Amino acid sequence: MNVTLYMAMSLNGSIAEKNGSEDFLSPAHWGKFCRLAQEYGNFIVGRKTYEAVKNWNEGFGFDDLKGIKKIIISQNEHYKLDEGYTLATSPKDALAAIKDFESVLVTGGSTINTAFLREDLLDDIILNMEPALIGKGIPLFAEDDFSKKLDFVSSEETKGIVTLHYRVVK
Repeated sequence: MNVTLYMAMSLNGSIAEKNGSEDFLSPAHWGKFCRLAQEYGNFIVGRKTYEAVKNWNEGFGFDDLKGIKKIIISQNEHYKLDEGYTLATSPKDALAAIKDFESVLVTGGSTINTAFLREDLLDDIILNMEPALIGKGIPLFAEDDFSKKLDFVSSEETKGIVTLHYRVVK
């Protein structure tokens, strides 16, 4: 199973503002995410990301993605999800819930991103660098004890967004 972390972030490494707002994200990023989710047939996010996306405008929500296995990670095993979502309590639990897929798409939250990286579960990292700067934001990875080397795979630019693809060195 190949596990890919796919995230959008500001040029200075924030995936959201401190209050959780992701207003700096462009519609182009959402389009790329939707295409990847359709290609993979699944995605994994954390509870905070799930809750944040529920508040986005019409046409920009996880509910709009049909026929996709949607896994939400929460440490609260009694957390209530909307219909069409599966609850997992850890990265390994989430991967077990989609074990029949060859490729898995993780699209975070800094805590979830760090948990997957720390447990050596990521194979690829794809970052969309949005043309924005966030003074006080949530970082791509939460502070923790880890160190990983990456191999560069590719880069591309679309509508002002630079996409960088790396493979995690194991």
